[in-house]
Amino acid sequence: MRKRRGKIAFILICILLISIQITQSFGEGNNLSYEEIEEIIEEVAKEKNIPSVILKAIAWKESRYQQFDSNGQPFVSAGNTGIMQINRVHKHLDQDKLRNDIRYNIEAGADVLLGRWYSTGRIYPTIGDMDPNILENWYFALWGYNGWVARNNPNVSGDKAYQEQIFQLIRDKYDQSITSIDASLLPSSGLPKGSLKIPTPEIHHFGDLNDEPDVIFKDIIDHPKREYIEALYEMGIVSGVGHNMFQPDSFITMEQVAKILIDGLGLELVEETAIVEDWDNMSEWAKDYITTAYQHDIILADQDNNVNPKVTITREEAIIMLFNGLGIKINEEEPLIIPIKFKDSTQIRTEALRPIAFFIATEVLMDEENKEFRPKDYITRGELSELVYKVIQSRK
Repeated sequence: MRKRRGKIAFILICILLISIQITQSFGEGNNLSYEEIEEIIEEVAKEKNIPSVILKAIAWKESRYQQFDSNGQPFVSAGNTGIMQINRVHKHLDQDKLRNDIRYNIEAGADVLLGRWYSTGRIYPTIGDMDPNILENWYFALWGYNGWVARNNPNVSGDKAYQEQIFQLIRDKYDQSITSIDASLLPSSGLPKGSLKIPTPEIHHFGDLNDEPDVIFKDIIDHPKREYIEALYEMGIVSGVGHNMFQPDSFITMEQVAKILIDGLGLELVEETAIVEDWDNMSEWAKDYITTAYQHDIILADQDNNVNPKVTITREEAIIMLFNGLGIKINEEEPLIIPIKFKDSTQIRTEALRPIAFFIATEVLMDEENKEFRPKDYITRGELSELVYKVIQSRK
């Protein structure tokens, strides 16, 4: 009996020690000092390429720098957790660490904000050249952090709009000037369209980001397509949009795609020839590329003999153009060289099926049953960069 009691006591002591160790590893439910929190925020902001005052203002607005409540329990409000008040919809995150690890919570908040930042041009409007070191350019990303909802339209809620409150915090608490976006440029109610482009306020202000010498474009530092973009840049195939920016999530036009494909596939440039009705609608720099692409069947004219150089291109259209640029001849009567398993494969138009099957077979595309191809979505600059880079590698 004594032996059994001894074992039970030993087990209980071990459990107690483990629980103490876990509690200690997460700060014992005690909030860090103001200075310690700001130091962590500044470190995370630097890693994520976000002006630190933006991240600080969010943390103060959301929780007043609290990770834990007065009872030492994780600070949870309306289903939102911790210093950055991470919403419960982010189920992919480690929920225990969100509740107990302040740095993890701050990093998660930074990633949520970056998700909004990288969705400008699609979901959210763009501001100026989207230089991340211009504080005013974060306006719509901040709006989205709290929720891309009409109540955050300043024409609806005035200075009660979330991003306006963040801007005011930046002015009042952090003694940093910042200019609000002109509300007259926004709809009187509802949400602005993602295609809306607003100029950076004439009087604007810079954050504390330092240019990294090994970073070509400042807006791709944490972007999943960074390696492809930088590789194509080194090859002279892609370029930025000014101010060391690439805008990887912006859509891309027919004439821009033509240039990247011609250069990426190494096709000899043909001197411009007025071959289509909308010739005068093209950018001057694009005419040689359009002519070359037309001769290689990369671009086809419509029934009115127009190529529509300024229209944005869908993902399936880009695949067809890239495939045609390779000059591969196929027998339309033969079955696909490999089955297409994308769960939205029935939405892919017939002309794109063989090109997609070819790129799956050559491992340019990864086909999985639980993934979507999204054929009708417009392709982004980053997505096209990945495709072209992988095609170049597959030909070596």
